[in-house]
Formats: sequence, C-alpha cells, structure tokens
Amino acid sequence: MTSTTSPEQLNAALLTMDVVDQLRYRDAELKALAENGHDRLAVKQRLAALYRAQGINVSDQILDAGIAAQRERRYVYVAPTGWKAWLAGGWVARRRVFTRLLLVLLAGVVMLVLAGGWAVATRAVKENQAVQFVGTINQQVADVGTRGGALAARLRTLEASLDRLQARATTAHPDRLAAMLAHARTLQHEARQALAAVPATLPTLARDNAVTHLRDAADTRDQQAVAVVRDGIIAAKKQLGVADTSVTALADGLATLATAVDTSEQLEAALQAARAAGLGPDAVRLYQRAHAAGDAALRIGQLAEASAAVQTLRQTVLDAGKRAALGDALAQLRSDGLASGVSGADKRQFDAAVQRAETTLRAGSLADAGDAQQTLANMVELLRERLEYRIVNRGDTRSGVWRYNENAADGRNYYLVAEALDDRGQAALLDIRNEETGTRTFTSTFAVRVPQAVYDRVAADKQDNGLIEDDLIGVKERGRLSPTFSVPVAGGYITEW
Repeated sequence: MTSTTSPEQLNAALLTMDVVDQLRYRDAELKALAENGHDRLAVKQRLAALYRAQGINVSDQILDAGIAAQRERRYVYVAPTGWKAWLAGGWVARRRVFTRLLLVLLAGVVMLVLAGGWAVATRAVKENQAVQFVGTINQQVADVGTRGGALAARLRTLEASLDRLQARATTAHPDRLAAMLAHARTLQHEARQALAAVPATLPTLARDNAVTHLRDAADTRDQQAVAVVRDGIIAAKKQLGVADTSVTALADGLATLATAVDTSEQLEAALQAARAAGLGPDAVRLYQRAHAAGDAALRIGQLAEASAAVQTLRQTVLDAGKRAALGDALAQLRSDGLASGVSGADKRQFDAAVQRAETTLRAGSLADAGDAQQTLANMVELLRERLEYRIVNRGDTRSGVWRYNENAADGRNYYLVAEALDDRGQAALLDIRNEETGTRTFTSTFAVRVPQAVYDRVAADKQDNGLIEDDLIGVKERGRLSPTFSVPVAGGYITEW
C-alpha cells in the first residue's frame, strides 16, 4: 500500500519544523514561553510577526503544531543506548578507532626502545665513572710511591753530604766537632727508620666485567676493595709525613754542621795567617785567646761565638798590617819633616808630634793612630810650604771684626780677617785654635787678634779707596811651623764671627 504526500502537506511539515527550529535555537525567550505553556497567543503573534518580516505567511494550524511539537520535544534526536548501540557506534567509527590503537601501539614501541637505549646509556656512563674512579684511586697509590721515592733519593743525597762533612771536620781536629757529628748521625738513623716504615708497595684496584676488585685478590671487591686501598693510602701518607719530618730535620742538622765545618776551617786559616804575619807579643796573645775561644765555642755548638773568634783573628792580622803601614808612613813623615830644615822650638814641637804618633801606634787604637798620623802629615805639609799671611781684601768678606771683652782696656778685642796663601796664591787649610771656644778647626780663613791701633790703621786704609794697600801682615817660611808677623799681634785667633 503506497501513501502519497502532497506538496501542501510537505510544505506544512517543513514550516512546522522551521517553527520548532525557530523556537529551539533562534529565540531563547520564545522557547521559554512555548515550553512553560503561558501566553500561547503572544507566542503565536510573535512567531507570525517574525515570518511576516521574512515575507512568509504561516497559518495558525502550523504555528500551533510547531508550538506543540516543541513542548512535546518532537524532532529531538535521542541517541540509542545499550551494547548493540555501542557495537554499532564502534563499527561506524572503526577506522578512527583502529588509527588510535595503532598510534598507541607505536608509542608503546617507541617508549620501549627509548627505555632500552636509556638503560644502556646509563650503564655505560656508570661504567665509565667506575673506571675513572678506579684510575683516580690508583693514581693516588702511584703518587704515594713517587713521593716515597723522592724522599729516599733526598735521604741518600744528605747521607753523602754527611760523609763529606765528616771527612772535612776530622781532618785537622778529629774531636772538635765530634758532638755535632754524633747528633747528625742520630738524625740520619731516625730518618732511615722513618722511611723504612713506609710501605714499599700498596694494593691497587682493577675493573673487570663491571666489577671493581683488588688487582691481586679478585675475591675482595666493590666497597671492601676500595676501603682496603684507601686505608693503605692513608697509612702510607701518615708515615710519609713522619719520614719527611725526619729527613727535613737531618737536612737542617747538616746545614748547621756545614756552617760549623766552614767556621772551623776558617778558624785554622786565620790562625795560620796570624802566625805568618809575625805579629808582636800583644797581637800574638790576642790571636791565641781568640783561637782558643773559637775552638771551645765549636765544641759546644756555639757557632756565633766561633764566627766572632774568626773575625777577631782576621781583624788582628788586618790591624797588624795597618799598623805596619802606619809605622812606615810615620817613619817617612819624620824623614820628610826633618828634611824641611825645621829647627829650634819648631823642631821640638815636631819631635813631640812624632813621639805622640809612635806611642799611639804602639798602644792606642788604630783610629787614634790614624788621627795622630794625619796630624803629623799636616805638620809636615806645613813645614814644606812658604805661606804669606794677608788680610782678606775682597768686597764679599769683612777685613776686620771686633768682640766684646770685659778684660780688655776698652772692653773689646780687635781682629784682622786673614788667610795664608801659598806660592800659587791658593789659600792653605790651617789647623787653627779658636780662643773663644777652645776648639781646633781646619780652615782657610781666620781672624788674628791685633791691637786697636793696628785695627784702626787697616780700617782707615780700606776706607780711603775701598782697598787695603798694605795687606801683608806675616810670613811663614819653609821649615817653620809658625809665621813671623810684620805687625803687632796679640797671639790669638778666632774662626767664627
């Protein structure tokens, strides 16, 4: 039996569905009004107005049918439920489901591959770290051995030095440094014992088949093997520290012994030089005392005192040489002074100076002897020269000065400023005693005390034209120590004004 739907019926059905669509999706307010059943007429009027605005005429029957359909929730799809619906949905979506399952499987495979690779890489890294750790521990063992070898070599060198020092120390005086040698041998014995206590070899580690074990004891492995090697390293280092301290003590002892041996040899060399110098009795007694003091100091290890004795011996020889040279110089000065023709009171003054210099050379210090020799040399130089005492006649220097003196007739002392010129016109340095201070000074310019009349005459001469016409006031001839003045003088000098 066949049913036929007319166009009018189809059109009415479509309009009815459109009304439902209008209520369900396009106007939320009309949907609410239609569903709660209030004011049906208002809903119809608003729907009719909406369609008329679009140029569509909808009958009341269609509007009523649409509102009723919305209220009854017709044209609303409700998905089927149950296992049949689930199987049907799976069949419909079979391609999508298969694709997702395939992706999940591929992801699982990739994760397995990555996990396997990570595990392999991690094992490789851990193995490499283990190998490096074993290498580090073994290097520490090697370092201990190197340090022990270096310490043993140092000890052998020190022992050879000790043998050489002993041979030198006992050559001239077998017993002088016996105590120091015995102490050095004791230090040597202690260093040998300390070094002998250092283990000759230490256990090391090996890494085989991902297992760490002792190289010579494969059954001792992992942490136990590492602990064995580390304990050995710690113990060896501790003993090396003891040995190093002992060897260093031996080195310090040998340095002291070497200084003592050098000082002993210097003491003997200085003694031989003193004996060869042919010194006088006083000097002989001095160097004998110095040698005995040096010998005693070395026997008890007082090196500073022994070195001082060596210096005393050397200085004794040196001083003897200087005194001999001074003696020769004094003899030559005496001869040169006498050759100047000195006589009378000047000769007695010269002989007294020679006697003082010789006495000081025999009994005084070298410094005093040198001063006495220089004083005599100055006197000889003065005897050799002819000097003219002239008043200073220059614009930059005063020609006369005066001083207050309550004991003088008019309460003043008068002085002419002068200088002693040699044959070349050069001012000589003279040893002048300042009568005001009592001190002696070498100077080329000095002031001679004269009577006031002489002072006034010279002042008037200078005021005449700014020059002193007659400036010669005295002459010291060769072979004389004192000048002969051509003007009256009071016999005193000053060097400051």
